[in-house]
Amino acid sequence: MNKNGKIFYGWWIVVATFMIMTLIYAPIANLVSLFTLPVTKELGFGIPQFMLYFTIMALAGMVVGPIAGKLMKKMDIRLYLTLFILIAAIAFVGFSFSTKLIHFYLFAILMGAGMVGGALIPVSVLITNWFNDKRGLCIGIALSGTGFGGVILSPLVNWLITAYGWRSAYLALGILIFVVLVPLAVFVIRLNPADKGLLPLGEGKSVNSTQKKVITGTTQGEALKSVSFWTLCLAILVSCIVVNSMIINFAPYLSEIGTTAKTAALLLSLGSAMVVVAKLLIGRFFDKLGLITTLLIISAGSLVSFPFLMNANLVLPAILYAVFAGLGSTAITVTPAYITGALYGEKEYGAKYGVVSIFISLGAGITPIVSGAIYSINHSYGLVLNVLIVLSIVQFALFFIAVKTKPKFASNPDILKEEAL
Repeated sequence: MNKNGKIFYGWWIVVATFMIMTLIYAPIANLVSLFTLPVTKELGFGIPQFMLYFTIMALAGMVVGPIAGKLMKKMDIRLYLTLFILIAAIAFVGFSFSTKLIHFYLFAILMGAGMVGGALIPVSVLITNWFNDKRGLCIGIALSGTGFGGVILSPLVNWLITAYGWRSAYLALGILIFVVLVPLAVFVIRLNPADKGLLPLGEGKSVNSTQKKVITGTTQGEALKSVSFWTLCLAILVSCIVVNSMIINFAPYLSEIGTTAKTAALLLSLGSAMVVVAKLLIGRFFDKLGLITTLLIISAGSLVSFPFLMNANLVLPAILYAVFAGLGSTAITVTPAYITGALYGEKEYGAKYGVVSIFISLGAGITPIVSGAIYSINHSYGLVLNVLIVLSIVQFALFFIAVKTKPKFASNPDILKEEAL
């Protein structure tokens, strides 16, 4: 509530971005394994051939990321989001009518553009623009939509696939994205608080109408020259491999250790529920505990989760895997969005995060290749899990270096600057 008793409009931005992550990011990134076996069995594709679409999608996201970060500054946010929401919806509808591998590959390009340009970048930029106070919490709430989407969509998609086929499931997702998100983009979302005559939450009024707040931080060029920035990008790349390796192989792995498809879907829903809780916790931890402690908790979550996954055919280890994996998964969602602003400031945030998003997409793109290469050594997921344990340690070491070598800049939010005469 603000002083006049009204709800701060930024909270509606949080709700809208939560829904974007629920309906765009979650189906693309978290539910991929539910479609793998039905599609490949019906159309006669090899799993590695089909999963190549995931790499193509990620590469498309790499290209779109920097462009999207700059487009947001030039286009009306309502037009921008409507365009990318439409792209994401068309991708799902296109998948529902695909009959050849080349069809999936082509629509994967649109899917990557929709995920990065329609969800990943605008959600992070919007929360950063609207919130100075409670930013970590709000990023956590918005990005927890990915887990919420997994919880509600996983059983729904599994039921649609079982009852009506995978084509109907893809088509339903495309329609849902368009019908729900376009009205939010047009009628709710605004890029900056100034568009509603407001200031970001936590920012006091300027002491003089002829003065304005200086947005602090490094420029994109200054960030790109720092060791810290590239170490952060490498940390995110490693984190993506750690987190995504078991997301895309989850259903096949559970099948290998004797778990039924129905149980696998239930575990996926449980894992998604833990992701919701974890993102809320990690967002708050960033605000209260600081970067290093929170990054240690995140990396330790991944590290501890994999030994439990080795025995996930049993109930208790499966539950414990979901809990710790939820914490670890925030390394590629809440962490990049929060830490980019924390280390390099708000100045040119969209442009800097656009570069960071390249490595999120690159990590997603190379994960099938890396995990597939490791799996092919002895055709068992045991070696994959052991490698991921080691990478969890490497992940924290890289994050630690990025924080300790960050460039210095004025960080006082009350710095004011007189307008040029």
